[in-house]
Amino acid sequence: MLNLRQLEILRAVVEYRTTVGAAEHLGMSQPSISNTIRHIESVLGFPLFERVSNRLQPTEEAMILLQESEPLFMLRDAVNQRAVDLRMGRIGHVRVASTAEVSEGVLPRVIADYATEHPRIRISLETHMLAPVLQMVENGVADVAFVLSPLERPALQYDAIEVLQAVVLCDEKDPLARLDVVTPRDLAERPMVGPQVANRIGLMFADSFRASGLEYQPVIETRFMNAAARIVRDGWGVALVDELSAFTAMRPGLVVRPYGANLSFELAAATPRAKTTSRQTKRFIELFRQRAALRIAEVRAATQRSAQD
Repeated sequence: MLNLRQLEILRAVVEYRTTVGAAEHLGMSQPSISNTIRHIESVLGFPLFERVSNRLQPTEEAMILLQESEPLFMLRDAVNQRAVDLRMGRIGHVRVASTAEVSEGVLPRVIADYATEHPRIRISLETHMLAPVLQMVENGVADVAFVLSPLERPALQYDAIEVLQAVVLCDEKDPLARLDVVTPRDLAERPMVGPQVANRIGLMFADSFRASGLEYQPVIETRFMNAAARIVRDGWGVALVDELSAFTAMRPGLVVRPYGANLSFELAAATPRAKTTSRQTKRFIELFRQRAALRIAEVRAATQRSAQD
């Protein structure tokens, strides 16, 4: 019903909130943009924008369409980039996707080392939520995804890398800092920041609380655990996160304590089941495995020192 060009025009109008801005961005005339939007609305049978103070406010339907079409733009961009790589004579391209915790905690070192060792290999990194990250591998937009505790998906195969433990990050003056192990009951009345229940990790935390007869109710909810840890680093509350996110947010005056619900997260590499993994991607995964092991050993040594202080 809609072609990619029409979706691109819709996306530009949503981004710039005016047909003039969208026209300048796409190199088209303003009347062409307006006519295309009217045509799309006529075909679909519902409005895509409401005019508010001379700005075009997208409707909920418009945002749903854009969200569903985003993989198409990712695939187009991947094809265009591959064409550029072929024209420039580059010998390979490793396309990596990841959730934010891994993008911050491990991948910078891996990418820097890989680029040093293989300077003619192009590397790209996309950071998203778990479901879009896995979808990028399924759709061929990414060669490999590094994720925490993914759900099984028939089109993907998972290579286990490490297992991360759940921990509590808090100020050294907080009552929790005096505990050897922090339980859900210890956290029940604390100003807590943690993953929202709408995502996979948040559900795992919620299940651990329910097993103790309690409700998981963080005062501040975040999409990613590294964001939760950084809120504590900047002076508010206590965070229930993975040990890697806690370590990346550490500063003097903060401590890490084990979470007593015996909760862990598998760090895994996801690749397409029906496609042979390229030599470059295999090398990248192996380097990731090595650097992740070193990073996590560093994390646990620092956590042990924190427990002894």
